[in-house]
Amino acid sequence: MFKKVSESIIDRFNKTKKRIYQKNLRLFTRIIEKYPNNAIAYSIRGTTKRNLGDYQGTIDDYNKSIELYPNAKTFHNRAEAKGSLGDYKGAIQDYNKALELYPDFADAYGYRGEAKDNLGDFEGAIQDYNKEIELNPNDANAYFKRGNAKHRLGDYNGAIQDYNNAIEHNPNFAEAYDNRGVTKGNLEDHQGAIQDYNKAIELNPNFADAYNDRAISKDKSGNNQDAIKDYNKAIALNPGYSDAYFNRGNTRDKLGEFSSAILDYNKAIELGMEESKAYRARGIARGKIGDYEGAIQDYNKAIELNPNDPDIYYNRGIAKYNLGDYIGTIQEYDKAIELNPNYANAYGNRGAAKGNTGDHSGEVQDYNKAIELNPNNAKAYYNRGIAKYSLGDKGGAYNDWSKAGELGLTEAYDYIKKFCK
Repeated sequence: MFKKVSESIIDRFNKTKKRIYQKNLRLFTRIIEKYPNNAIAYSIRGTTKRNLGDYQGTIDDYNKSIELYPNAKTFHNRAEAKGSLGDYKGAIQDYNKALELYPDFADAYGYRGEAKDNLGDFEGAIQDYNKEIELNPNDANAYFKRGNAKHRLGDYNGAIQDYNNAIEHNPNFAEAYDNRGVTKGNLEDHQGAIQDYNKAIELNPNFADAYNDRAISKDKSGNNQDAIKDYNKAIALNPGYSDAYFNRGNTRDKLGEFSSAILDYNKAIELGMEESKAYRARGIARGKIGDYEGAIQDYNKAIELNPNDPDIYYNRGIAKYNLGDYIGTIQEYDKAIELNPNYANAYGNRGAAKGNTGDHSGEVQDYNKAIELNPNNAKAYYNRGIAKYSLGDKGGAYNDWSKAGELGLTEAYDYIKKFCK
């Protein structure tokens, strides 16, 4: 009941704000008609249009304002509008101009850093955040943004230091706790990560991302059932949260709940997760319930989205092997090995497929490579022993089965007893 009342109040407030903006728009349009060279009027009308979501109209008004009276603030505002339209390069040009006119404009450094972030220039973004912090050392958000950029560069310890500073300057910064948790998770400190997610949720009980992120750390800590509960909560808070469905699917897959995992992957894809990982994960789950044809369809789509991922070819090879298509299997592992020449399991599986076509010499060669890449691969020794036995190399078979047994594959000793008397 309270939620409905709150939503009604917010809705009325937003409608009131919109009416005020529209009234201001009409007012400043009349002012401009009367005083067509009034730079301030164009600037204020541009800001009003921005508040109404008309970013191109905003830019047009700022263009005129700058033409009449170039100043740092208007360049900065136009840059923001360009950024809202995804024109980050144009935004950076305007931030450059704003800083040329006002070199100590801390916000311009911060926003330019964000534009660089969006273009993938994380080093450049950090330089701008450094300057923003130099000019405003108590800005928690500046530390937060710099932490995010460092995280993207893989500097996790540096990112944590920045999140620490952000929290020091704003102890109620839920997003900083959440991102620090993600960073700790990347360092395999899942207990520390969970503590941060707990704090983020304490500060914001409706923080869907924090529940999702905490679930990931719980899953990686082996607490799968609790992870499911957190994914459920994240989805309850945000029913369109495709990542939460995908992640819950992964956990259900680990729990052996393959059909439920498939339903989660279906939902993630339905919600727009058009990524190879979603189709690959669903393909793996389908394979586990024996739906190899369905798995292949998913792998086909995953490859269409990401043709350079050797793991997808590897998985499609497994599905084809289980359907008895050994030639097709070999072709899949050929491609996986082309993309990753050190893919030990692909060599091993290709060897098995070659064995099923009667190419035992090729089979041995592939097991040789698998063992070269992973000398502790007991299964490769075991299978190479079988291939050597098929070629009449009884002594070689004995040595390989003996090695497989030493590595823990005790069933290899049964082959020695049976075939090497």
